[in-house]
Amino acid sequence: MARAARGGFEHIRKARRRVTPRIPTRRLRLFAVVIASVVSVAGLCTGGAHAWHDRTEVTYYVSVGDSYAAGYRPDGKSGLETGDGYAYQLTDILNRSGRWELRNFGCVGQTAHGMQLDNGCTAGALASGGVDYPETTQLRAADTFMAEHQGEVGLVTVAMGANDMVRCLDLADDGAVQHCAEQMSTEVRQSLGVFLTATRALLGNDVPIVGISYFNVFHAAGPAGPLEASRRSTLSQTLFDNYLNPTLRDIYSQAGAYFVDSSTIAGNDLPESRMSPLPGHGTVSTSTARLCGLTYYCSDHDPHPNRAGHALIAQAIAEAIT
Repeated sequence: MARAARGGFEHIRKARRRVTPRIPTRRLRLFAVVIASVVSVAGLCTGGAHAWHDRTEVTYYVSVGDSYAAGYRPDGKSGLETGDGYAYQLTDILNRSGRWELRNFGCVGQTAHGMQLDNGCTAGALASGGVDYPETTQLRAADTFMAEHQGEVGLVTVAMGANDMVRCLDLADDGAVQHCAEQMSTEVRQSLGVFLTATRALLGNDVPIVGISYFNVFHAAGPAGPLEASRRSTLSQTLFDNYLNPTLRDIYSQAGAYFVDSSTIAGNDLPESRMSPLPGHGTVSTSTARLCGLTYYCSDHDPHPNRAGHALIAQAIAEAIT
């Protein structure tokens, strides 16, 4: 069974530098259509895109990860039940230009360590409509599927690492938080590195792999909040900027994969002096207002993305691979 992420990202209710490996022209044509579709859905303006003829064969999109991959919501619904998760929204977009099928191995609450070493997924935590793997680990199950479908996999996305590292914020001593972040960075690097090396060996260099970071919702507490909330906000910014995101960016870069820095696209790096109105909360920093609009943090005190947040991630994935 998958190890629960005690104190991790899934259970907290308190409180593009872009890597650019060459993608063959045929992939570029496909994903130019993908991003045009995403932008259209978002109601934005876009230029022309290369045409892509409908394909008769199925192409698989493999999603690996934790609650982000599963599309978790605080009401207990996820994945296919709502279609909110970025993996499900992106699959809908991909299907506008061919026959794509999602194989979602996501498991709510999973750590990078657990994805590598623990068999199965905790009851009720498997992504809705996802692949079950009771006798093996998530990463081995995903690689086994890709080995059995070589030449049929067109995209892999990975969301892992937050559950390992965000738990460090629960430690009372700042020095202990730093030590924990350093230790967890090493564990995430090892687990994710093993998976990416194996996946690249299976798929070669033509299939895009996209790594995804996380929204730093704890930053929404802001420096104007209570002392403990302000401390958590400051520590979380340090953890994301100095440990989690650099670790993930470096590992994906070494594997010739793309990296979507969700914190940046959510506006975490906007200056605190930039303010915006937030209904029910008065005037707050623009970064806080954006986080509230992209997650359940301000409405339900839950750190996960809402449909708009997942749509933003799906759009960033599509942009990364064009």
